[in-house]
Amino acid sequence: TPSQAALHEEFGGVFPTVARDAHKAELGRVIELALERADLSSVADVDAVAVTVGPGLEICLRVGCEQAKALAIEHDKPFVGVHHLEAHLLMARLACPTPPSFPFLTLLVSGGHCQLLLSLGLSDHHVIGGTLDDALGEAYDKIARMLELPIGGGGGPALEALPRGGGPHPPEV
Repeated sequence: TPSQAALHEEFGGVFPTVARDAHKAELGRVIELALERADLSSVADVDAVAVTVGPGLEICLRVGCEQAKALAIEHDKPFVGVHHLEAHLLMARLACPTPPSFPFLTLLVSGGHCQLLLSLGLSDHHVIGGTLDDALGEAYDKIARMLELPIGGGGGPALEALPRGGGPHPPEV
């Protein structure tokens, strides 16, 4: 699974221009990997080209949009813009052997967005609540820094991994 965690480690979180450049450098490889996993030989074999379009870190989303647009034009395929946050939300369903059926509650923590949602169906999500200031992900980053954890991949994953490391003693805070 492609990851930029190591690239951002020295910055203590995602550094936008580094993320953009890494997106550009790896996008071709990621597209090839996706085609391979789908048992397709080229983009010509897909029905459409989909890409997340926002909200999100614009300079990174632009990289994907430009590549997707070029592929759609080159292969005469429909271009489908997908809401970035809904893509995160629905990816959780793909990770489950038996995906949860609608309706379900969603805690969406992505970059500058933190929302509790009632998910009733595709493109049918109602915000129950959200943060007023910093996103929960930023709070995770700050806590992980206080605990001196490696957070290139974000504070959330670092904190999630902490109890898996075992040991009878909690870290000193």
